[in-house]
Amino acid sequence: MNIEINLNQKMAISPQMQQSMEILQMSTQELMDYVKQLAVDNPVVEFDDQPYDNDRSEILRKKLEWLDSVNKEYRVYNHDLEEDEENKDVAHYMRGDEEDLYQHLQSQLNLMKAPKELCKTIQYMIGCIDKNGYLQEKTDDMAKALRIDEKKAEMALHQLQLMEPAGVGARNLKECLLLQLERLNQNNPLVITLVNCYLELLGKNQLNLIAKTLGVSIDKVNDAFKIIKKLNPRPGMGFGAKRDIHYQTPDLVIVKFCDYYEVLLNNFSDPHISISSYYRNVLSQNPSDNVKNYISDKLKEADWAIKCITQRNNTLLNVTKMLVNQQIGFFDKGPSYLIPMNQKCIADKLQIHESTVSRAIRGKYLQCSWGIFGLDYFFTNGLSIGYDSQIVPDAIKSDIKKIITEEDRKKPYSDQKIAEILNKKGISIARRTITKYREDMEIPKAGMRKEY
Repeated sequence: MNIEINLNQKMAISPQMQQSMEILQMSTQELMDYVKQLAVDNPVVEFDDQPYDNDRSEILRKKLEWLDSVNKEYRVYNHDLEEDEENKDVAHYMRGDEEDLYQHLQSQLNLMKAPKELCKTIQYMIGCIDKNGYLQEKTDDMAKALRIDEKKAEMALHQLQLMEPAGVGARNLKECLLLQLERLNQNNPLVITLVNCYLELLGKNQLNLIAKTLGVSIDKVNDAFKIIKKLNPRPGMGFGAKRDIHYQTPDLVIVKFCDYYEVLLNNFSDPHISISSYYRNVLSQNPSDNVKNYISDKLKEADWAIKCITQRNNTLLNVTKMLVNQQIGFFDKGPSYLIPMNQKCIADKLQIHESTVSRAIRGKYLQCSWGIFGLDYFFTNGLSIGYDSQIVPDAIKSDIKKIITEEDRKKPYSDQKIAEILNKKGISIARRTITKYREDMEIPKAGMRKEY
């Protein structure tokens, strides 16, 4: 039998430290949910749920009064903080309802004077329309489902396609465009021909090939194409759009003063918890050992949770303040002046671990005069523009957009040509990177940008 002694060092993370790291990386909503659950599980915790919905106008008023109290001689006011008092009403912060496509069509059907059976068929068809305004079911299938003659189904479809918006109820793109042309009394034979036979080539912007095939001038094809481009290929998309909007509440607010920036935690999203004085009084009355141990454990749990939340907020503030100092060009002049920066840079300056910075910025947002940005937006690698200098992708995209805006529309630049232009400016970038950034900005390729 051989007996060996091995010495190994292992790092063990205590449950308390694990909890601290979890709280640090919680987003605002996650922290709110955690605190609410903590108040349920731990009787000594009192959770002050802020009157976010009902009293938000009052909270905004107090915040504006605080900002207004700062000496105006040293303060640079944002436009949003100078609104008239009548605009500081809770109604301006509430999302209103918007009529969706189904409701819009149903309201027209309710005003229609038609036989009951026809209305019933139209109503069924309305339920088969997708968000783009297209009818998803075949006429014969709907006729079978409703147990009616197919001619009656065709009649109902015709009535549906007379409704607003023009093009609704179409079964494909061609029919959608033709319905709109009919509504506009547009009877130009070339326009009708292009829609009927050359939509694929129009999509590729191959107007010269169409002109050659039809034996007409490129100018006539171009004029007809301009008419088609004014039509709406998705007539249903203008309805109920607000219901898909995602509202992001910032965790921090960057307030601009004359010679510096103040970083504030957003009080609207900061959960407030405290320890009930009742249970502290119970402890002072010499309860039984079981009661004393139970309350003591719960108090320690609550104290640690409060400490972790405080530490989270302090770390978040410190990281954001350092971020603002490093990205001062962005906050002064805009997104084009964002500089390359990594999390290690912030960690070294704050003398904390890089993983702490990573946890602190996870799922967090800040609001400044340029909009709302995720904190991870400010950490990006750069492209070389020399031996020591770098430039971030957003600045590159801005340059690409400017080059394309100023190009000759009859001879648009290829991605390779744009790369060459940027290389002459000292920005080393490959053609495939230009393609990626252009597609990110939803700018079509050169062939699609060409005008005849």
